[in-house]
Amino acid sequence: GRAADGMASLALGRVLREHAAPVHAIDFSKDGEVMLTAAEDDRVCLYDCQKGILKAASQCISLGIGLARFTHDPVSLLITARQAAVRQGNGLDSLNSAGEIRYLSLHDNRFLRAFRGHTDAVCSLEISPKEDIFASASSDRTARIWDLRSDDCQGELQLNGQPSQPALSFDPHGIVLAAGLPGNVVKLFDVRKLSNGPFIRFKLEFEEDLDFANIKFSFDGKLMLLGTAQGCVIALDSFSGEVFKTYRGHANSQQLPLAACFTHDADTVLSGSEDGSVWRWSTQTGEPLPVLTAHAGPVRVVQCNPTRKLVASACSVTCLWLDDE
Repeated sequence: GRAADGMASLALGRVLREHAAPVHAIDFSKDGEVMLTAAEDDRVCLYDCQKGILKAASQCISLGIGLARFTHDPVSLLITARQAAVRQGNGLDSLNSAGEIRYLSLHDNRFLRAFRGHTDAVCSLEISPKEDIFASASSDRTARIWDLRSDDCQGELQLNGQPSQPALSFDPHGIVLAAGLPGNVVKLFDVRKLSNGPFIRFKLEFEEDLDFANIKFSFDGKLMLLGTAQGCVIALDSFSGEVFKTYRGHANSQQLPLAACFTHDADTVLSGSEDGSVWRWSTQTGEPLPVLTAHAGPVRVVQCNPTRKLVASACSVTCLWLDDE
């Protein structure tokens, strides 16, 4: 059948138990061959997607591991420090390391570069799909653009408003940077002209104040998906900013930042739940599909492989869901 039908019939393919604590990041390499997970045990693990087995692991006790993302090379990663793990006591260095982003090569398990500028924990980290640039946002109320080949920040945005956890995403062409901000606002920036400010600003008409867990474009760029901590997932029309659909039903009384994603064909929306289930909805109708159950703890992250019919979800264990056809 079509990919859409296939992704509606997911079955549990493998359970990966490499972490001793909740997983807070999943990413796939651009070619879909390798997956990474990062967790509160301060390990980052790489897996072979075809075989569903561990390829490599690295531990960072001193700074901890917050977010982790692939660069365009599937053994080179960007990782951030985990705020709780920052050791005080070495003067300025220990304070600044909270906002540091490190470029890690798992070829030889060494750091290639450190990107310094943020003064507080990094809460969003995204690689451009087209170039060696990446974007970061921090609780210090700034977003920054960086080039992997340079230590120096390439551009900075002041994200005014109350301290928060801004969410960032590049559009599929790497031209637009979207930022989900406090006050139910989404701003779009031209990556090459950050200093001009946003070229468009969308205000979401919602009763409650939303905390955005993440923001994702569909692969055709027409929709933006926002995971929240308020028990709803929102799809926006990328061009008009109108709310296309709101997806509800998953449990989130603890207001955890539950990340959401589209399947590759954008026909299905996925989000974790605090009760361990993975919720799915039809993108077009908003109707729930059968939930996926395999997790014992809250599922904070769900990611879709860019080239395979494969979905990964994680509590402290990571589940790989395969097309059941």
